[in-house]
Amino acid sequence: MLTLFIAAFWVGLAFNAPPGAVAAETLRRGLAHGFRPAFAVQVGSLIGDAAWAIVGLTGAGVLMEVAAARGLLAAAGVALLAWLGLQALRDAARGDRPAAAAEAAAGAPDGAFLAGALLPLTNPFAVAYWMALGGALVALGIERPEPAHYAVFFAGFMTSSVLWCFIAAGVTAWFRRILTPVLYRTVNAACGLALVAMAGALGVQAWS
Repeated sequence: MLTLFIAAFWVGLAFNAPPGAVAAETLRRGLAHGFRPAFAVQVGSLIGDAAWAIVGLTGAGVLMEVAAARGLLAAAGVALLAWLGLQALRDAARGDRPAAAAEAAAGAPDGAFLAGALLPLTNPFAVAYWMALGGALVALGIERPEPAHYAVFFAGFMTSSVLWCFIAAGVTAWFRRILTPVLYRTVNAACGLALVAMAGALGVQAWS
């Protein structure tokens, strides 16, 4: 069980660390408002991933085999990614970070948490990761996975995911200290273009 927990811990880091929509939104909000919104995006994403994990591990993920359900979820994901991308491009066009007087209100993590949670929840392909977990456990030498094995894997994965929330938000907050106006606009433009591109890629993938 300890070996399984450690393996799941590293799988969790490998799942969370690569750049993606959550990383782009964490960077965008963190550079604008600091640690709290960046952390809120990460925690929201963690909740979304946990929800899909429960769906996949309980077998309810079979609902995603229904084309209509998958299509509706994909459409929501495309709309969300495009909307966040356009917001980032808008911020890049404006240029300066929010003024200190407005930052306290704008930096509240409510919207950031919701955005972080919706990003994985509107990804119709996320549940496939958890539905394939049985094969992953077999690859780790567990030929007949039992509920306890799934629970340990889930615990290891979520432990590393919680740790990553602090790492990602902390790095973003530190980077914010050395941010220049030009770099702020550049990062926002890059995040915006990446999010819009992801929206297009998700739409093509879902259609095909």
